[in-house]
Amino acid sequence: MPQARSAELADIFAFEGERAIGEPTRYQIRFTHQQPDLSRTDYLNKPAAFVIQPPFNPLAALKPEPARRVQGVITGFSQRGSSRDETTYEVVLESRLALLRNAPKYRFFLEKSFPEIIEQILREHDFDRIHGSFEFDLYRQYARRAFVMQWQEDDLTFITRLCRRSGIWFVCEEGKHCENVRFGDDFTHYRRDPDLAVPYRQHSGLESSGAESVDSLEMDATTLPTSYKVRTFSTERPLSEPIEAASLIREDRTTYGEAYTWGTPNLSEDETKAEALLRREAAVAAQVVYRGTCNMLDLAPSCTLKFSNRKLPDAEYGLVTVRVRCSASRKQPYRVEFTAIPSDRLYRLPLLEHTWPRIEGVITGTIASPGGYKDPYLGAQGSYIVHIHADQDKRKPGLESCPMRLAKPFAGAGQTGFHFGLVEGTIVTVGFLWGCPDLPFISQVLHTVQHTDPINSAYPWATRNTLRTRRNNTLQFEDRVGHEHIKLATEQGKSQLNLGHSVDRDQNERGNGAELRTDETAVMRGGAGAMMTAYSRLGGRGRQIDMQETVAQLKEMLALAESLAQSAEASKASPADTRAQKAINDALSELRQPGALVTAPGPVGIVSGDGVQLAADGSIIATAKKGVPVSTLKQLTAAARGVISLFTQAGMKLIASAGAVVMQAQRGPMQLAAQEDMTVETVDGVVHVKSPKEIVLNVGGSYFRMTPDKIEAGTRGGVLFRTGSLKMAGPAQMDLGGAAFAPRFVPFTTDCEVWRTNPKFTELTSPAPVPAQAPGTALGDGGVVPPSAPSLDGASVASTAAGGSQENGNPWGPGLPQTGRNTLVEKAAPVMNDPDNAPTGQVEDHPEPIKLTKPAPCNWSMAGFVSECTDETETGSYRALDRYKAPWLDQFHNQIIGGAKFPTNFELRYDDKEKTLYATVRVKIIPVELFKSGANGQKQTVPYDHDAHWRGVAGGVNAPFDAGYVMEYRNHVGQKFDLAKKKRDVESVLNGHKCKLILDGCAKGASCGWRVSVVFNVELVLGLNDASDIGAGKKIHKSVYLFPQAARADGKSWGENEDQPSTNVIAHECGHLFNYPDEYWEYGGWVHCDYIKNNELDFVKGDGLKGKEVWQISSDKNVMGGGCNNVIPLDSSLPPSATVHPYYLEYIRRHFHGKTGLSWRIGYGS
Repeated sequence: MPQARSAELADIFAFEGERAIGEPTRYQIRFTHQQPDLSRTDYLNKPAAFVIQPPFNPLAALKPEPARRVQGVITGFSQRGSSRDETTYEVVLESRLALLRNAPKYRFFLEKSFPEIIEQILREHDFDRIHGSFEFDLYRQYARRAFVMQWQEDDLTFITRLCRRSGIWFVCEEGKHCENVRFGDDFTHYRRDPDLAVPYRQHSGLESSGAESVDSLEMDATTLPTSYKVRTFSTERPLSEPIEAASLIREDRTTYGEAYTWGTPNLSEDETKAEALLRREAAVAAQVVYRGTCNMLDLAPSCTLKFSNRKLPDAEYGLVTVRVRCSASRKQPYRVEFTAIPSDRLYRLPLLEHTWPRIEGVITGTIASPGGYKDPYLGAQGSYIVHIHADQDKRKPGLESCPMRLAKPFAGAGQTGFHFGLVEGTIVTVGFLWGCPDLPFISQVLHTVQHTDPINSAYPWATRNTLRTRRNNTLQFEDRVGHEHIKLATEQGKSQLNLGHSVDRDQNERGNGAELRTDETAVMRGGAGAMMTAYSRLGGRGRQIDMQETVAQLKEMLALAESLAQSAEASKASPADTRAQKAINDALSELRQPGALVTAPGPVGIVSGDGVQLAADGSIIATAKKGVPVSTLKQLTAAARGVISLFTQAGMKLIASAGAVVMQAQRGPMQLAAQEDMTVETVDGVVHVKSPKEIVLNVGGSYFRMTPDKIEAGTRGGVLFRTGSLKMAGPAQMDLGGAAFAPRFVPFTTDCEVWRTNPKFTELTSPAPVPAQAPGTALGDGGVVPPSAPSLDGASVASTAAGGSQENGNPWGPGLPQTGRNTLVEKAAPVMNDPDNAPTGQVEDHPEPIKLTKPAPCNWSMAGFVSECTDETETGSYRALDRYKAPWLDQFHNQIIGGAKFPTNFELRYDDKEKTLYATVRVKIIPVELFKSGANGQKQTVPYDHDAHWRGVAGGVNAPFDAGYVMEYRNHVGQKFDLAKKKRDVESVLNGHKCKLILDGCAKGASCGWRVSVVFNVELVLGLNDASDIGAGKKIHKSVYLFPQAARADGKSWGENEDQPSTNVIAHECGHLFNYPDEYWEYGGWVHCDYIKNNELDFVKGDGLKGKEVWQISSDKNVMGGGCNNVIPLDSSLPPSATVHPYYLEYIRRHFHGKTGLSWRIGYGS
């Protein structure tokens, strides 16, 4: 101790030291000193080194051994006893890391991985300087976490907890110039020293001449659960279902049972799988424990120990020490007690979850933003940033916490819920899911003295209940007796709905009843019909649509119209169309059709300051008992393409007080007839009667005929001329001017009327919102499939049903059918799905594909769009069978559970110019290689074998599995692997449907011209080292590992060089990404859930639907069935070797329906 000169005179007579993985080094050193009053300030918190110098034996060595140093800092100082000659002292020498116990904190870290957090804390304690250093030698990759809380923990306890949670361990070692803390996570990071291979020699009392050996050894072993299952839930996962993963101990018959853990702070499937793996590794590390004693001076934690004369059955490659206790004194030679485990096992610190902090209550915080936000500063998921009051760290505004969700009294699917925006400065309380400090959420909102409650004791607020937003949007309830009212109001246009007793700003009465008012536009819309009535129903009695008085009046008016029509018909006049009136009456009665009705016992008026227009596709009918007076200041016109018929039973007057009266029949005869006298008279003018052919006047048989050539008069009696004179002259002619008729009939044209005339054509009159769930379907005559749900990449794994296999399933989705013995993935064991118990609700019909005919001309258009789609396969789980329909059994002779559900993601892009819908899935190709590591750390590449390796590969890159296997990145792909050709091969198969989407509901049926082409795109993007900055910023829908060699492709792993010729298996796997089920059942194929009943395959239904345009239970040629094993033709001009059918477009059709709000059918042929 250079800073304590008195330490040079210390005479050490005993020490006890302890070193362990995951703990600071600790030595208790006892010494005597001549001074009876050494000062604690000279020793405490001072750096020190404890040096052990082995004795030099010239007969055994040529030179002395180097001294062993234990570096650290003095953390304890005690005076134990004193005499006249000397005083006994004791000091505690610990690693500098132990000083971190003196720094308890409340703090949190954002978007950092566990190693990054540990590094930050160590640097804050100057471990990157003279007195201490650290290094990370990690094999695995550790993802960044959105929020990690240090709660009532000192820095050392917090660092240790992070190591326990992640599988990282650390040891305190001697560096070149200072103490060094080394972090590792793999058995390749154990210290291997040839000098630590010693004999096992039991203590016999004989002198060992200084030779190092192990003189005693004990072993303890225990049984472990076979499976370690973790189940949790995260609101940040697209699928609103619990996340589940399990990790099994294989090839060990001493295990039994299942260890089940609920509620771990994992936000994704990958994190949950890593959690299950960690728990299994921690248990395996503690399964077999050795304890022994020796005299080895250099034995330290993380060192491997081998015996030169003995083999241990459970530790073939030796032991790795995890704890070392050493001691020596003037009475006892140097002695070591050690604890170790087999060195071929990954060491993991014990989890000790009971020591982890829990926050059972709430803490306070303030809603934060980057500054200057008048409105709520929200995330994409409706979350907030909270400045937690316990946090002392300086942070950038708007980044004071992770995004936190707001707990609400109501929430649900389809963006249902309850949310009032929180602005900067709002005081909230923060709770923690399951009490876990890493899972915060906003639990409540508090008023303060500064920001008071809207309801207080002041008049009249004490009797009111209100919801009021920062812009004075108000929902107010008044409970004062005699003044009860409800007010819904907004400042925009002073729009209000007042129910009950209405008052003004000064509490003066405005009226009673109901009022809907606004300074802006007001619209009343009823999609199934609307009625405005003044007929009273006191007390709210009767049915809502009660209209008996109105129906009676409509019937009476119909009877009046029918009687007048019969009279008109008897008089040879065109009768009124009473059938149309009756149809309108029937439609308005009970509002059986979407109509509008205004009715009142008193007058009804329509008064306009400008104009009034009446328009109807059908008839405009007016019936009145008294009269229909029509008055206009200027002009009254009537035009009809058909006949205008006027009939009266009591006379008709057509009088023009000024101006001409013109009556013309421009393309037909005209008749003027009367039962009695008729007068043709001009008061002050001339009467002209003209005809280009003939005029005949006839009275009782006597006649007068005029033609262009002659005038003829005839009578049975005589002719009497009473005239003053009669003069005869030569021929003459008079031509009177007349009307010139040149009528032109203008044709009536209109656009497609399906928008208005077919009420089922579209469900919405405004753009359709993005559906929270893609609708399900009813397949054939089976049960209704539950609506699809959003998803995450990779399939969820649920619980095993009773009687099912305990084997874990492939988390990457369904496998592939093979010829002969099918070596499919052993499927997951999710909760059994019974389609008969599927939830019922509004599910879009599954229309059968229609054969197209020649399209009718149509000028339709629709705006383009790009949208991401999430879905879930309509598959289910069942008891799997082999190809002989016998139960498919696992190694424990339990029947395997086949099938499951898994989420899908793809992009839909509609091109309005090409009138084409593009369905695209982007697959990131990640080149990797599989290695097997021996206990000596040597690695050898091995081919990927689907049945042997898929479970381990699911753990990710740099995650060892099955005692030696590990997958690592490659920085290239082979020269023979052509991504462009793979893309062409896949798209050639998927686009073999030759179908289009046709508008459903058009009167032209299969001839409708509104058609949309469908093209499937598969973009294969190379992602070296799982790079994220690829795809030109577009979303990657699936990641696939690419091995140099593989037996065959599956949902997650492909091979550059497969053991079989190039087939359609990649097209099959890409089909799953578009939500396709398998069309084979052998060895657990993921068939459509409509073929699953009571957890068994329904072969009767499969046979009944064979060959129909629905998903098949089995197919030899389809790409989702046996066709995926067909070899791809070498000649690209040949048709694909696997087929697709029109129903393969069903999921695209559903999502297109959801995006457009229109109904579509799949059309095939031409």
